[in-house]
Amino acid sequence: MNLSLRKINAVLQLRLKLIAGGLSILFTPIFALLFVIVMGYLMPELDGTEAGAPFSTSGFLLSFGLIFNIAIAGISMSSSPIAEEKEKHTLRVLMTSSVKGGEYFIGSMIPILVILVVTNILLIPASGVSFSDIPIPTYLVITTAASLISIIIGYIIGVYAKNQAQASIVSTPILILLTSTPVLKMFNEDLGNILNFTYGGVLANLADTLTPYAEYQWNVMDTSVLIVWLAASLGLFIYMYKKNGLDSD
Repeated sequence: MNLSLRKINAVLQLRLKLIAGGLSILFTPIFALLFVIVMGYLMPELDGTEAGAPFSTSGFLLSFGLIFNIAIAGISMSSSPIAEEKEKHTLRVLMTSSVKGGEYFIGSMIPILVILVVTNILLIPASGVSFSDIPIPTYLVITTAASLISIIIGYIIGVYAKNQAQASIVSTPILILLTSTPVLKMFNEDLGNILNFTYGGVLANLADTLTPYAEYQWNVMDTSVLIVWLAASLGLFIYMYKKNGLDSD
């Protein structure tokens, strides 16, 4: 499929104007930052050497903030606009102006991905983790890959749903599972081992080692999980798009 950079840029500019005109789309990333900052003041500062357990307050806050931002913001910011535009039939205007589905999705994805990546970086100081404890290239690769997965999952929901209400219903159980990952991994070892096979589990594993007492190491498990989730979500998205189209009733 031949894609036009001009049309991708047109969709990108349109999406930027919508974001600037209605800052509600930024609510979830901003809330993730504020939540981590507030909880940082409320929670006692612990680490593995003090508590006698592999736990760090800053690592836990970063883990929760990352999953909150990437899962909730990533999925909702990509699914809701599509569902809303389908509900209002505004997508038909784009489709009749010769904008292809690929051009629409790429143009819409860029600003969302930039917002998620910037928020992921801001979550480091917000959680109290020192930049000196962060392997920045590794951190950016893993969090950006996870952000892409969430955006694609949001696209799947947006393509499948007929309206915003249905998109919200479909996404709710997914968001509950993903946002519960840090707590479930901490309190239930068996369930934590299962969650290691999710991209939310990879994020939690990364955040748990971003302390002065541990260092994250690339491993086959985490790499394979991210690759499988990215490939599977992309494959399912392509299937759903071919089956349902972008503006099906």
